[in-house]
Amino acid sequence: MDVPPRDVLTPDEIARRVERGRSLMLPVGVASDLDAASASARELRASLPEDLWVFASPGSVSGGPVLVVMRLVGAAEAKELRPALEVLIADFRQCAGALVAALRADVLPAHDSGDEYPGEVEAAGVTWLIEVHGEHCRFEDPVSGVVVEANTYDPDLLDPYFLLLFARTSGRHDAVLAACVHGFHDMCRLLDLAEVGYG
Repeated sequence: MDVPPRDVLTPDEIARRVERGRSLMLPVGVASDLDAASASARELRASLPEDLWVFASPGSVSGGPVLVVMRLVGAAEAKELRPALEVLIADFRQCAGALVAALRADVLPAHDSGDEYPGEVEAAGVTWLIEVHGEHCRFEDPVSGVVVEANTYDPDLLDPYFLLLFARTSGRHDAVLAACVHGFHDMCRLLDLAEVGYG
């Protein structure tokens, strides 16, 4: 990661310097707090091309916060990936729906009557380890390592981080994974460009 001074680079120079798969770190000053850095990130973001993302990071204690600039997946690549993204989403929703249905049928009624949550649930011939937390449940196949983190109220809801985790652990969505060089940020961009809502 490059760390040039923020005030010596114009938005055009920043755009030229940020390559796909690398980040550019821009100091915003020791005296700045994270709120001020976040405001600077929003301001800079507004002056950059749409495939560049900027966020504030605490940085080091001695150096103060920094702005991190990264180049996300481009619109043309996202368009090419749209079919693969749709397959990933359908795969996730099918798995999440089946797992949440099994959870509702076999686990939640027992819990509602005062029993402890069991540590596993059976779905489609596989015994999944479960960890219920809030409105989500983490399902993990201990044999294959597939992880499905699903909303127990609406398993069709998408969370970019959880969708990416499923893509990584399922081993079936290499094209989408390859495009997500910046992980969560690229997945958000893919979903945004595909106009797929997430929360």
